[in-house]
Amino acid sequence: MRAGGGKIDVRVAVMFLAGVLLATGCATEPDPGAAGSGSSAGVASVASVDELRLEHCEDVETAASGLQGNLGGRQNPDATMEVLGAYRDEHTATYGGRWIDRDNRVVVVAFTDDPDTHRKAILALLPSTDDVTIDVVQVRYTTAELEAIQGQVMDAVAGRDFAESMFSAVSITQNRVSVDLLNPPEGTLDELAELVPDPGAVCVSVSHTPEPPSGPLRVIPDLEVEDPLVTCRGIPPVRYSQLVDPPSIDHVDHPAVDALRSELDAPGPEPLPRGRWVVISIDEDRATFAVLFPDEFGYSQFERSGDGWRLSGYGLGPPCESTVALPDGLGRVEVRLDPDSLPGSDSTTIHLMVTEVGCASGREMGDALVGPQVVETETAVLVAFAAIRPSDLMVTCQGNPSTPVSIELSRPLGDRTISDGVHVPPKLLHATAEDR
Repeated sequence: MRAGGGKIDVRVAVMFLAGVLLATGCATEPDPGAAGSGSSAGVASVASVDELRLEHCEDVETAASGLQGNLGGRQNPDATMEVLGAYRDEHTATYGGRWIDRDNRVVVVAFTDDPDTHRKAILALLPSTDDVTIDVVQVRYTTAELEAIQGQVMDAVAGRDFAESMFSAVSITQNRVSVDLLNPPEGTLDELAELVPDPGAVCVSVSHTPEPPSGPLRVIPDLEVEDPLVTCRGIPPVRYSQLVDPPSIDHVDHPAVDALRSELDAPGPEPLPRGRWVVISIDEDRATFAVLFPDEFGYSQFERSGDGWRLSGYGLGPPCESTVALPDGLGRVEVRLDPDSLPGSDSTTIHLMVTEVGCASGREMGDALVGPQVVETETAVLVAFAAIRPSDLMVTCQGNPSTPVSIELSRPLGDRTISDGVHVPPKLLHATAEDR
């Protein structure tokens, strides 16, 4: 079907909340077969109030289109989205959100009333320049209702013990208010279920801060006998040998490679860089590729999507500096020489400045600093530090202060080098970043 040059397909999918619904006080369920054609989700059974529990967000069905479009993984149909934005402003009473279903390469728009009516109206407004597949679906809650419920939830939990470790957001694709809890005390979920105004509109995700390893820091590898797990920006942990000599995509036959080739030719706000793309890792559900330049490092990540693969992330930045993949619960620490107390050949004490690399709300590391590990050889002194990751759910990234640390050597430094042993290969230490 075509009007004004814009292609639009419609699957009327009536999406009900997969969780338990209140037996009273809820709007009447729409008839799944009342409007349009296509599939519709089943209606969840209604439980008594005593049985009500907040569903885990991972168990809530995500609204996905049954259609297949042609949007590129990085393509944003600006003209179409502008039209849909204006249409939203005129239909806030029934509007349930819009999003790009990257798995199926279509734009999805949700309403709480008859999708076919909105389909016809949107079809008439679409610009002739955008060849975009649009799916119109039906949901229970409007975005305005979910935003109101989100505010009510936050008001209800204010002052509770778990409020500081809680974050909430409106999940458009699940038609829920999602609540994230970090390290919640026992009984929190039951308490929260009693506080929320409509448990059927809320789902919860619970996570726990990984416990850092106990005992002394032991992360510096012996490269003569080890092939350590390493990582750098955009790269999951892989063996160092995989990063040193990765195969070209021209030598690997895999559907994820085919997906990368398609993205290289697809339109987008920022084209993927052209160059020699290599395979860093491919497993059952994820694939990582890199493109290598003298002064830059680009990467792209793909995830399995049904029978195919879709782009899930990409970036271009400074060259990759591989570092040891630290144990769970620990984060990177940058190390440099103290510019006010540089070591000499007769020094038996080395003065360092260490700075937490990750987002940590600008905290002083204090007891969160782990290490040092010191390895002395005939030609080098290797040092390593780490930081226990913050246990807060919300942290900011405004930069972190440096901490002075001194380490004692077993003998004078002599002509030995001083390097950060977390880097692979070890990275010479300097007094300032500009010296590197």
